[in-house]
Amino acid sequence: MSDDRYLLLFPGDEGALLGGWLRIAGGAVVGRGRDIPAVGEGEDERIVAVAPGPDVTVHWLDLPNLSQAQAAAAARLAAADVAAEPVDRLHIAVGPAGEDGARAMALVSGSRMAAWVAGLQSLALDPDHVVPETLLIPPAAEGARRWARGDLHLVRGDRIAFAAESVVADALVDGPVEELDDAAVEAGLAGALAAIPVDLRQGAFAKRRPWAVDWKSLRRMAWMVAGLCLLTLLIQGALILRYTVAADAVERETGVIAAKALPRAGRIVNARAQLAERLAELRGAGMGFGATAAALFSAVRDTANIELSSLRYDRDGSLRATVEASAASDIAALQQRIAAQGFTADAGEPRSGGGRQIAELTVRGQ
Repeated sequence: MSDDRYLLLFPGDEGALLGGWLRIAGGAVVGRGRDIPAVGEGEDERIVAVAPGPDVTVHWLDLPNLSQAQAAAAARLAAADVAAEPVDRLHIAVGPAGEDGARAMALVSGSRMAAWVAGLQSLALDPDHVVPETLLIPPAAEGARRWARGDLHLVRGDRIAFAAESVVADALVDGPVEELDDAAVEAGLAGALAAIPVDLRQGAFAKRRPWAVDWKSLRRMAWMVAGLCLLTLLIQGALILRYTVAADAVERETGVIAAKALPRAGRIVNARAQLAERLAELRGAGMGFGATAAALFSAVRDTANIELSSLRYDRDGSLRATVEASAASDIAALQQRIAAQGFTADAGEPRSGGGRQIAELTVRGQ
């Protein structure tokens, strides 16, 4: 007994979207009606629309060892030889290969197929499968089976399935025929639906699953994002801690260096400020000894007939030098060169000594 659940939708008369329905569960018919059925009684229930037998032509093709896509392409070529309509107007469906490698090929008008699906969807009945009516009859072990529905006879045999009037059906069937009534067909519906050789709901008419939010995956992604954010924060926290520890180490090292450079300091409070103060003391006021002396030496070198005889640096930043020159004009030239470097050079009254002019020069920053 099959556990599959089906809602079977039969076609209506000309102009009617729905002629009736059967609900199948546990291998038996458990409900029937002609109104629009309720859908959703079971999440595993599949909606199967039945395509009218006369509107669908079913053939069998020997297409072993082919993928479904390859079989579909081969069936399209074969359909051009057997179809009455142009192939581009047909919907061509191909089923899976059987044990003997044969595949069922169903041909139906593309516009008619579109009308069936759209009509059922307008009734909130979106079929999962669309099967030809002739394939609702299970094949016989020998010969054929025939189901009479009014003036129309549905015939199913080995590699044969068609719908025709009684006289035509008699002419087309060769061999023994098993006549089936409605009860016999209903009894075999579950087995037939479980082994339908071809489903018209494929290709351009394959059912499109509506997009829905997968809350389980969404929650998983949210946890992953939260984990990444937490990991980022932990990394940033570790970096901050590392930089803090490194800064503390630099601060301690600075304190050690300051203690060595400031032997007279009783306590290191602000190493940078205390080192700057000590440097100013060593350098002296003004521009410092180095810069002031460099300006003086450069001017002496570039001025002819000038000699430097003594040099003294005062705490106020003044550099006092005794210079000797051949003439007072040489001392004046020396002053100009010192001034050009951004320093002032004040000269005392020159005096004579040893045939040369001697002057006391005071150089300081401007």
